[in-house]
Amino acid sequence: MNKIYLIALLVCLQFQVFAQELTVTGKVVEAGDKLGMPGVTVLEKGTSNGVTTDIDGKYTLKVSKADAILLFSFIGYETQFVSLKGKVTVNIKLKSADQKLGEVVVLGYGSVKSREAVVGSVEQVKSADLLKHSNAQSVDQMLEGQVAGVQIESDSGDPTSPVKVRIRGNNSLPDLGSSNFTASSEPLYILDGVPLIDALNPNVNTGTETVINPLALINPEDIASISILKDASAAAIYGANAANGVIIITTKKGTVGKTRVTFSQKTIYSTPINKIEYLNGEQYVELSEEFYRNSGYSEESIPDEVGRTDVYTNWRDLTLQNGMSNLSNLTISGGSEKSTFRLSLGYKDNETTTKGNDFESINSRLSLDTKLASGISLIYRGGLTSFKADKYSAFATYAYKPNIPVYDENGDYTQMETYANPLADLAQNENNSKKFYSNNSLTLKAKVSKNFSVRSMFGLDYTSTKKFTFYSKENGRGRKNNGYLRESRSENMNWIANSQLEYNGSYKQNTISASAGIQLKHDQTNSTTVTEKNMISEKIRVPGQSDTEDSTVKGSESESASRSYYGRLNYNFAKKYFMAISFRSDASSYFGGDQQVENFASIGGSWIISKENFWIENDIVNFVKLKASYGKLGNAKVGSYSARGLYGYNTSSNYNGKLVATPYTAPNEDLGWQTSFKFNTGLTIKFLKRFGLDVEYYNNKTKDGIMNLSVVPETGWNRIAVNTADLTNYGLEFTVKANDINLGEVRWRANFNIGFNKSRLDKLNIYSDRLVSGTAGLIVGKSTALIMGAKYAGVNPENGNPQWYKLDGTLTENTSDISGNDRKFVIGKSDPDFTGGFSNSFSYKGFNLSCMLSFEYGADKMMPYPAREMENGRSLYNFNKSVNLIDRWQKPGDITNIPRLDQSISYNAYSDRFLFDQTNLSLRSISLKYNLPKHICESIRLANASLGVNVTNVYTWYKEGGESGRNGLAEYRYPFPQSRMYGFQLNLGI
Repeated sequence: MNKIYLIALLVCLQFQVFAQELTVTGKVVEAGDKLGMPGVTVLEKGTSNGVTTDIDGKYTLKVSKADAILLFSFIGYETQFVSLKGKVTVNIKLKSADQKLGEVVVLGYGSVKSREAVVGSVEQVKSADLLKHSNAQSVDQMLEGQVAGVQIESDSGDPTSPVKVRIRGNNSLPDLGSSNFTASSEPLYILDGVPLIDALNPNVNTGTETVINPLALINPEDIASISILKDASAAAIYGANAANGVIIITTKKGTVGKTRVTFSQKTIYSTPINKIEYLNGEQYVELSEEFYRNSGYSEESIPDEVGRTDVYTNWRDLTLQNGMSNLSNLTISGGSEKSTFRLSLGYKDNETTTKGNDFESINSRLSLDTKLASGISLIYRGGLTSFKADKYSAFATYAYKPNIPVYDENGDYTQMETYANPLADLAQNENNSKKFYSNNSLTLKAKVSKNFSVRSMFGLDYTSTKKFTFYSKENGRGRKNNGYLRESRSENMNWIANSQLEYNGSYKQNTISASAGIQLKHDQTNSTTVTEKNMISEKIRVPGQSDTEDSTVKGSESESASRSYYGRLNYNFAKKYFMAISFRSDASSYFGGDQQVENFASIGGSWIISKENFWIENDIVNFVKLKASYGKLGNAKVGSYSARGLYGYNTSSNYNGKLVATPYTAPNEDLGWQTSFKFNTGLTIKFLKRFGLDVEYYNNKTKDGIMNLSVVPETGWNRIAVNTADLTNYGLEFTVKANDINLGEVRWRANFNIGFNKSRLDKLNIYSDRLVSGTAGLIVGKSTALIMGAKYAGVNPENGNPQWYKLDGTLTENTSDISGNDRKFVIGKSDPDFTGGFSNSFSYKGFNLSCMLSFEYGADKMMPYPAREMENGRSLYNFNKSVNLIDRWQKPGDITNIPRLDQSISYNAYSDRFLFDQTNLSLRSISLKYNLPKHICESIRLANASLGVNVTNVYTWYKEGGESGRNGLAEYRYPFPQSRMYGFQLNLGI
């Protein structure tokens, strides 16, 4: 009997094993077109057991029990859970989250909402859309052409320098010069809940320090999504500094499942494009002889003045190169339902097309999500970056005389009197910046009851910078100082802490979510700079070796703090009527007296018309949503002590041999917040099940715009910061999306966006309605982006002199008749009438082809000052010039815009002679990616693998492109030469 029981027990155990282990197969298709979906995650719930679908959407998975629950997930699609109940074949249709308006949108302070429930103007760009369109060095550059109303512009073209990001126009007054003062126009950047430093704040980042774009310190591969908050309803919860819009960057996190390892290697080959053409040796000699002859030099002296005629040195080509860059990324992620993690390591070695301007970075980022107990979780997001950039302004040395040899008769570098031989500069001098950057946030969440929860976050943003400059006495840069050294060190440490109480509840068809919190923020910056000359030894390049009189030390320190209370209420009825209300009170040390505290608020609502009973369902229009919002936001980006009376101490300032304090910034306790009142209304339509249209109108009124004004000298001050102007930005935005259009076996996705913006200065509280400085100007009733200058009338064909129009319409050849701000015309405006982009993605089996177009219309561009100098014929004795000077006036009757070559010729650098229409259409990028079939990956023991190629800066068409063989806007637009970049990428997953 015992043997029978034992056999029966073994049989039962065997059946139990077979009953628990099950092999499940199936196919995952897209609900609309029934095409197989590769890369879908299929996971047994509660375990790390999972697979991904192959190129045809098929999968095979062994599960531990017959009643297991399978989870099917894919980015951009609704996650589905299926209980097996003994089934061995499970086929799934995944529904597009975009079609269902169920895409999760990040709104900040831990708030995420479905696209359907969002009341404000929010656009979200996912990681895949960022990475496939660009070889750019920072994520802000990758946004170009992606979102309606968002304009990206680089002044220099330097890949590591900050770019200007304007959301719905310029919401602050323009910078009217180095002695002026305005609030920053940059949006507020939030990385995993922690605000980033504003690298373009005109009142903080002044001086000669090299400014590195903080977004270049973040690895784009680590970014999950970027949310752009454009209106008051979306951004008012951030109150202070949200007036220019908010950009929330959310990094990737670990997912439940087995540990996954991915590796990517990208190689970028760069080649310079749109190169400025200079006079060659023969042309330079010819024009130089003419120049000296016209300038009254004797024929005997001209050969000595011109220099050698048997030498041609192309300084441009000697300092340009084809660049080769490498980007490597390793990611390890995984976890259980209790804890998930993601660790990334990245290395970037970037060689630019301009010698001496290379940079490299090493970065890492860690994401941890842990459930400490039931209802309690801890979230950590943190990253470290080490960054080094060499800075050599080789692009400013191309204009050296072409008849100077590189080496002298002894084989040494040819010496130049004032400047360094460019090749000697590269070999003997040093100019670099090193940064250590860390951004961290730690969040604790606890569920108090069914409806209530609490959330606390502490974040730290820290940057340490060292800038080192050395000029050797062996060349022109350091010779007059017998060797020169400059070292500066600075630290920026900003911390933020907030705690909030959250409520989520529903009753019948009513759903309410609310939050209330407090935030503390503290920013501290300090810097020290040491300069030395008459160095004892150039082999030891450290401060401290020069005598006291040859050494200077200076330092600075600033500190600011703010306290904020905020609250948000969201309500919806029947998922048809939505309302959002937010309030925030900010107190900032930036301001004085009774101006330190300001309150901000917004209200918005939306109505899904297509859910009404009167709406007749049809196959043409599937969804209609109407929304509107209004609110008040602030801008406190004015510097730590803008309202304080500051004095400067400097060894050069003394009285009777005693060190004295000199007035620096006039105090103004009445200086208050710059505020913005934003109205937004929009309509969202989904039609033909695959297309979406978003139309929005906005009107943003900025009140109490901040700037400097002159004061009576008897006060002891020169200028004072005041609230002095009102301005308005208003416009329309259109976005059209095509989602998964089935063209046979090809799947097509497209995004077309266009934004129209106009600006207007409404009020200027000064002694007149007009204020001009340099080429920038403010006139009441006109655009806030005016370009001011003289109107060029061309060259007098009789004598070759340049001519300009006076205000009365008559012509003059005398620059004194047009000098002075009160004699300048409005010659253009720097903001475009509209900007936009058009992206397309085509998928066929394992292939994906993407391309991106961007465009802008109506903006004018004043050439950078060095470019203007390239056409200044009166300084030909000192520098080489643009090939455009070949078209100069030579004899009576010549019709041209280039005056005769003469040292005494009149010249005005601020005229529309140097103004271009910047209207352009640019093919930003083309990329092709191929996902290897699953059977090939399995044969080499990989979970997935892909190959990709990307070309950036393919071609740009300009309305004013210039004549063939001459320089135009394409060549003059950026001081740092543009590059066309070819990227080749390999991705492997284990």
